[in-house]
Amino acid sequence: MRKLLWKWHGLAGLLTALPLFVIALSGSLLVFKNELDNLLLPKVVQASTSDRLSLTELLPKVNSALPSHEVLGWEFGDAGQADTLFVAAHGSYDWQKLWLDPASGELLTVPKSLTWTLTDWLLQLHSELLMGHLGLLIAGLTALFMLFLGGSGIVLHRQFWRTFLTLRWRKSLRLLLSDSHKMLGIVSVPLFLVLGFTGAWWNLEHFYEEVIKEHDESAFTITQRYYNSQIDLEAMMATAKTALPGFTPSYLRLPDASYPGLHLFGHQNGDSPLRSRFSSIVSFNDKTGEHTATITAANAPLSYQFTDSFKPLHYGDVGGIATRIIWCVVGFFPCLMALSGFFMWRERTQRRNNKITY
Repeated sequence: MRKLLWKWHGLAGLLTALPLFVIALSGSLLVFKNELDNLLLPKVVQASTSDRLSLTELLPKVNSALPSHEVLGWEFGDAGQADTLFVAAHGSYDWQKLWLDPASGELLTVPKSLTWTLTDWLLQLHSELLMGHLGLLIAGLTALFMLFLGGSGIVLHRQFWRTFLTLRWRKSLRLLLSDSHKMLGIVSVPLFLVLGFTGAWWNLEHFYEEVIKEHDESAFTITQRYYNSQIDLEAMMATAKTALPGFTPSYLRLPDASYPGLHLFGHQNGDSPLRSRFSSIVSFNDKTGEHTATITAANAPLSYQFTDSFKPLHYGDVGGIATRIIWCVVGFFPCLMALSGFFMWRERTQRRNNKITY
């Protein structure tokens, strides 16, 4: 049975080596997505000052500057950072994004593709391998294989402590690759299991929603403004902070044909590290501005709490900068393991062919 498991482990590694390499490399870089954006696009992602106008002032400015678009999502930047807006043109439901200086209300870009920045392109590469729905499925299956590789590696090296620090430098390349492959796997297997599970869940769930359920976005084509422009958004924000003491809003979802209501996503002071920046939701009627519902991580269904914890676990936010560094470094290990596994397979194949020839 152990010999068969070795074969399955090796075959799974070979089948997923290339997509796993791409997913791991892009994911490792994306841990520091915000920092990369600040480095590469400072004039786009940074605000002029740390002050900000009220939403009641900002939204009319945006609507006036973009009369042929509707704002669907509004992500609030940290102090000194630009806000990110998601919009769609009338007559379509193709989401685009742009950046807004919240201190002045100035649009820092025109509406751009969701993959316009390098890091957004990397995100699509990471999640879809630039192959749309097929890539979504391949990445999800690769994540499942990652779970199998981690689990089978634990079984195959269950007595890892005996040779954990052994690196046979002077023996042969095959033994050195084998030792380094095992060492990297032992160090990183807990994180591999977390990343594999959360990645598989997200990708396969999205594939099911978008492909198997035949999600038809043509029914949501933007034809009008779906909320009352007279609603006092700043008063709405104040109501949210009263309903949830210590509430910090992160994202405002405005309505469209598929998503009625105005919804403020955010988090509360003192939230668990396993809660995302969007764990609490305060909802309002999009015609009257009346407060309609409040959901916090504490009173949400267990399924919601479970999937909300995926964000800090997958992105490395669970422990601040320290865990982000660990996620970045250890998240790169699958690249090294894919390479070492491939070279070990190639050397075994060459030795076997040489014996047959002989």
